[in-house]
Amino acid sequence: MAQQKLSIYWLFRYLRPVLGRLIILLLLVLSSVAMQLVQPQIVQRFIDKAHVAGIVADLFTLAGMYLAVAVLNQLFTLAVSYLGNDVSWRATNQLRGDLLRHCLRLDMRFHNMKTPGEMIERIDGDVTNMSNFFSMFIIQVISSFILLVGILGFMFTTHWPIAIAMTLFTLSSLTVMFIIRNLGVSSSKAEREANATLFGLIEERIAGIEDVQANGNVPYVMKRFHREMRNVYLKGRRAWMLRIVPWNTTVILFAIAVTVVLIMGVRYYTLGQISIGTLFLIFQYTQMLNDPIERLGDQVQEFQKAKSGMLRARELLALQSPIINGTKDDLPAGALGLEFEHVHFSYNIDKPVLHDINFTLNPGERLGIIGRTGSGKSSLSRVLLRLYNIDSGSIRIGGMDIQDLKLQTLYRRMGMVTQDVQLFDGSLRDNLTLFNPLITDENILATTARLGLRVWIDAQPQGLDTHLSAGGASLSAGEAQLFALTRVFLTKPSLVILDEPSSRLDAATEALLQSAVHQLMSECTGIIIAHRLATLDTVDHIMVLRDGRIVEFGKRELLALDPSSAYAKLIQTGEEEELA
Repeated sequence: MAQQKLSIYWLFRYLRPVLGRLIILLLLVLSSVAMQLVQPQIVQRFIDKAHVAGIVADLFTLAGMYLAVAVLNQLFTLAVSYLGNDVSWRATNQLRGDLLRHCLRLDMRFHNMKTPGEMIERIDGDVTNMSNFFSMFIIQVISSFILLVGILGFMFTTHWPIAIAMTLFTLSSLTVMFIIRNLGVSSSKAEREANATLFGLIEERIAGIEDVQANGNVPYVMKRFHREMRNVYLKGRRAWMLRIVPWNTTVILFAIAVTVVLIMGVRYYTLGQISIGTLFLIFQYTQMLNDPIERLGDQVQEFQKAKSGMLRARELLALQSPIINGTKDDLPAGALGLEFEHVHFSYNIDKPVLHDINFTLNPGERLGIIGRTGSGKSSLSRVLLRLYNIDSGSIRIGGMDIQDLKLQTLYRRMGMVTQDVQLFDGSLRDNLTLFNPLITDENILATTARLGLRVWIDAQPQGLDTHLSAGGASLSAGEAQLFALTRVFLTKPSLVILDEPSSRLDAATEALLQSAVHQLMSECTGIIIAHRLATLDTVDHIMVLRDGRIVEFGKRELLALDPSSAYAKLIQTGEEEELA
């Protein structure tokens, strides 16, 4: 019962914003039902008049009335179909937005476990099933009930014994559908999960197409694909077989009802108790009675699919991110100081990544971080940006604990450039500003000129208005990295994290870039994660990480002059490969 109430709450929660359209839709439905009920009565009068050789003019009048009602009914049906679909997409688009917004707020632990293909299926595929149900709910369910009541009401005024037989059939069909309405819900949910897994596999393999082809893994991928497709087929078949049980049941009941009603109608006609027109009316209403019951049976199937989507959507919305938004936003102006105090962090409880990290950066200072792969360099930047919560300790910027700060404030005052640059379908301007209309073209061009990207932009046919496709296939890796740097410095951050900003640049471009970055970072605190020692020539401090621990921290000049320091040994031996 609680689940049922929750499903009804969900339905009306997302239909409430389109209440006005729903009222219009309901009026159109009532008009359409009225047209359907009137048509058989016009035919009854026509048959009775023709049977007794009635006036031809009256017959033409009745024929004209029938034609007019039929045309009106078609117009109402068209309007109902259009408005019903409009209502459903408006309602479910709001749900899609809620799901996407919620997913974007979940922490990286969640996103690391989900493939983009699976998330597309959760946000769009599940909701599309709900959209199909919403679009037909008012049209099919409410109109079917109204039509049933209208048919039975007219039958009781026409011939009550036959009306009682039709009522018993109707109540039996509705009772059966109500009892077994949830029969296929769990199977439909399993079907949606199988589809999500399949789409996740496809997305994952397409994203890694270079590795798949280069390593000859196409046969393995196809084997996985066929296995997942078979799983989709088996679960889909089971779900479909369970969903059609209500429909099959009503077909059997309808066959029995038609037989009983026709036998009763013919008997009363032979006894002279009803006219030939009334017999046709009984037959026509009996046939019409099946339509709303069959539509209700179809909607039971759609309800099962929609409910499985509702359950999966509610499960997703019920997930809570451990990243709790803070309440403070009063950071000092200008460059921000940074403090790590006894910070411990792990992705999994049994595998610590950062151990007792302690260091301090004054406002405006720059820190270079070096260490082998897996030493914890990237993890340190992730916890600083609150992509993950630390296990213990505290991180402060500008004297404020980052857990007390509003996330929007934190992201507004900090910037990060990674080696994995995301480019979007849009203009160069949109990609450089990340769709922020407040950044002027003058600011964009000045910043790109300092970073060496202005010449490339000027060479484009439409300058900043040049269209860039998703993925940035027209850009080299180095140009894409310059894009990322421009994005960060256009926001004028107070603290910047650069994850090897020149790793994809040639030596000449890197030299120019170092000078530009040095100028742009003059008004902010900076952290540079390095894989090449040359990148760290302008930093104030060096941190050497090993297995998640700080093995060395100090001023760069002093460490370079100390022959016993790890940094000095790296400089002397030139073993930059140790940092990779």
